Amino acid sequence: MKCKHIIIFLIMLLCVITEAKLHTFAADYGIETNKSILGTPRIKSVTIRSKTSFLVKIKRVSGASGYYICNVENDGSITRLKTISNNHTNEFVIGGLKYKKTYHLTILAYKKNKGSGNVEVSACDDKIVTKKLKVKSIYKKGFKYYYDMDGKRLEDVRGFLPKTPKYIIKVNTERCVMTIYAKDGSRGYKIPVKSFLCSPGRYTKSGSFSLGTKYRYRTLFYNSYSQWTAVIHGNILFHTTPYTSYGNNNSLDVKEYNKLGTPASHGCVRLQCVAVKWIYDNCPGRTRVIIYRSRKAGPFGKPKLEKIPKWHKWDPTDTTAKKKCAKHGCNHKVY
Repeated sequence: MKCKHIIIFLIMLLCVITEAKLHTFAADYGIETNKSILGTPRIKSVTIRSKTSFLVKIKRVSGASGYYICNVENDGSITRLKTISNNHTNEFVIGGLKYKKTYHLTILAYKKNKGSGNVEVSACDDKIVTKKLKVKSIYKKGFKYYYDMDGKRLEDVRGFLPKTPKYIIKVNTERCVMTIYAKDGSRGYKIPVKSFLCSPGRYTKSGSFSLGTKYRYRTLFYNSYSQWTAVIHGNILFHTTPYTSYGNNNSLDVKEYNKLGTPASHGCVRLQCVAVKWIYDNCPGRTRVIIYRSRKAGPFGKPKLEKIPKWHKWDPTDTTAKKKCAKHGCNHKVY
């Protein structure tokens, strides 16, 4: 018996959750622990099924009434993700998760005691979930798409590309959509990555070009200014919708911003901040830019623009938008 107790004690020492945390967890959920301890359940495997769910397989504990599946947060607090109220299965799906968050899974077995509200809680087993999202790729109409295990197509596929992916930028001036494609090995640029609304103009000519010099801030024409500007060719640029003050991202020309998705420029390709900054950060000089006309919007269709009121003097997709929108009570989608 002494050896058994020593082994259980060592397991509890090695566990991420200390005995104090275990009691805190129990108290948080109105659970009182007894001195007796169940055997330790074990997480055998975790398969990430989709952007919001994963499949967990465990080693069951004889005599357990069920299990608490928990996450240990960065601050040491414990969040219960799921309660399994039986001991008949060794695998289950946990949903409602946040994409790209790392979960530190912990499993506790419990046993109900007859005639009281007390339960016996086991020592714990933990597993850090750092695996990539499990996906499958399918070729459709010449393009490569990624799907999660729930059959949903992923629109953000950068996590499944090489460490230094190569991109091509295609601008459809008829539908006012810009789409980024990544190179799929020898197949060419067949992986759709992102689509953004744009506003070209009647002097935006079709053709194949190479991305030129990039500027954090740039003076445009007619006393207007831009952020994260990149040269396409000559005086034709990728740039934000105009600002009325140089270097001041709280001076957005709201009227011009609300024209996004329609032809509105003098020849340049206007974009939201999120789009031009994406080019600025991810596309080096000489990245190929193809400007063309087509009735087909592209593999992701045409994004919708959420128009903003006159007083909203900043682009809601700007990197600084979150604090500004929170201050003014905006409910925009912040990228």
